[in-house]
Order: sequence, then C-alpha cells, then structure tokens
Amino acid sequence: LISKVGSFFNFLRYKLTMDNSERGGSLQNIHAHYDLSNDLFTSFLDKETLMYSSAIYDAVVAPHPASGTGNLVFRGTLEEAQIRKLDTLLSRAQIKQGQKMLDIGFGWGGLTIHAAKKYGCHVTGITLSVEQKALAEERVKKEGLGHLVTFEVIDYRTFCRRKENQGKFDRVLSCEMIEAVGHEHLGEFFWAVEQVLAPDGILVMEAITTPEARYETYLRSTDFINTIIFPGGCCPSLHALIDASYKQSTLTLEHIDNIGLHYARTLAEWRRRFNSNESTVRSLGFDDIFMRVWNYYLTYCEAGFHSQTENCLILVFSRPGCRSLAPLSESRCITQDIPLTDGEVKEWLKE
Repeated sequence: LISKVGSFFNFLRYKLTMDNSERGGSLQNIHAHYDLSNDLFTSFLDKETLMYSSAIYDAVVAPHPASGTGNLVFRGTLEEAQIRKLDTLLSRAQIKQGQKMLDIGFGWGGLTIHAAKKYGCHVTGITLSVEQKALAEERVKKEGLGHLVTFEVIDYRTFCRRKENQGKFDRVLSCEMIEAVGHEHLGEFFWAVEQVLAPDGILVMEAITTPEARYETYLRSTDFINTIIFPGGCCPSLHALIDASYKQSTLTLEHIDNIGLHYARTLAEWRRRFNSNESTVRSLGFDDIFMRVWNYYLTYCEAGFHSQTENCLILVFSRPGCRSLAPLSESRCITQDIPLTDGEVKEWLKE
C-alpha cells in the first residue's frame, strides 16, 4: 500500500511540476540535467564530437555454432563511432553543399560543426541549455566556423513561430531531443518543424523509443529516468510519433533504422570513461551519492538497449512527394551491402 501511495504521489509530482510547457517548464527540466557541468560531460563523452547520443560502431554478427544465431560484435573507438553516426544522420537527410539546416537541441555542437565543416551548411542551432551553448560557441570559434553557425537559447515553438523562419530551412535535424518534448506536446513538435521546413525539405530525427506493447503503461507511471535523471522526459513509441505527425502536420515517415544495440555499447563506454575519471568528477563537487546514481543510470540504460526493451531509431520524415529523398530509393539503399561470408567474418574478428 505504501509503495502504491508513493508511486501515485511521484506520478502526480511528475505531471504537475515537470510538464514541458513553452513557458518555463521545458527550460527547468533541461537545466536540471544538461546544465549540471560541462566538465562533467566532457569527462566521459568522446573527445571529437561531444555527442551525448548513441554512436554507430563498426559491427558484425559473429555466428554461434550451438544456437545458430549470433551476437553483435563491435570494434573501433567511441570517437570513430560518433563520426560514423553523424555521417549517417547527414546522409539520411540528403544534405547538400551550402544548404540551410536547423539543429533542434544541438547539445555541445557536434552535429552542427560536422555539417558546417563537411558540407559548408549554414546551420542554426537552438537549445534551452545556457551551459551547452557557451561551450558549443567556444568550439565553433576554435574551428573558425562562426560565419556558418548561429546558436540561440530559445524554445523550439517560439523559434518556429517567427515569420522570418517560415519555410527557411532545407533540412531539420533533431538528435535525441524528442525525449524532452513530452507525450502531450509531440504534435506541437511536428507542427513547429513543418512551419520552418522548405517545400522539399527533410526532417531527420534520432529518437529513443518505448515499444508499443508497454507504452500505455509507461504513460500512466513514472520511473527513475523521467523523474530523477531527465525530469519530465518521455521516450515515445514509434506509433505515438507517427500519430502526432499526421494529426498536426503533413509530414510522413519515409525511412527507419534501429541502432539500439549500438547504444548499449555506447553507454558501456561512457560508464567506463566516467569511472576512470572518477577523481575529475569528484573534483567538480559531485559526491558518493551522485557517483552511485549515475552508475545506476548508465547501467540501467545499457541494459534496456542490450535487452531491446528500449530502442534508438533514426527516422526520416518529409511531406508527400519529396523529391529530395529519391536517393533513398536506390537499389543499394534498399538491398544494403552483400552480407559477409563466414570466412570474411572470421577475418573481421581477427582485426
């Protein structure tokens, strides 16, 4: 009885005090996690991109003779894997030289900087984190990309209502930002994106998702992640995203990739780096409780992706008839690469 009462009051607190409203709710929730300390995050993120999202490793399935199935085996560094992920996002978006791109929730600028450097894109990044913006601007200045990149602390809804932004962007990218939107506001997100998207524009979203089978139960409860780690967070189901997109926009899902198993590997590496830099973390003022909570957080999430009870999806949306997506219909994109032979897998595993 006591646990049920506690769960009820925790859910009530979540609904009443952690709503991702435009007038301050989202700002408070983002501040509670992302403004903890830039130095904390740099202690465990990759050194090249500072991406706080799933990487994509070089991976192959190693066959298991007894079961006939196999496990995914990874190789390469976190830095290499994060660059591969950024290239994948930009490839899915069919980014072209000099296009205008909006990065919603740009983090520490990894995706923005990569797009500007590799494609000469004019990138606008928006966030609610003052700390992230400060470090991202330092990184842009160091790369000499100030003429291509603009950052602003602003709610995505406010930004997308501005008349000067209507239909302005050829591409909109959002990498693991949708989890901070909230179930009730998913439709607002798609409405907002459509306002700023050019007629033949593309939205690419990387999203942590909850399987449909338990999504309704998930919405009626709270957990460690959405009350302690990411206040107000909600990992939507794929169906919830598609439902919201068609109800409040004309955007249609065109392509999907699931990189959840790569997220398990990413989290394991973050946890390794976090603990190897324990002295640095403690010097920032974080105590034993924080160390235990964050180890639990990283392990908890790793287990979710490893067991595939959570997914990480790369989703491509556009309006019907989008000509920019024609390359995704090429045979090489549909059939994918020819699978490795058993001999090639053995050679791969030796490397």
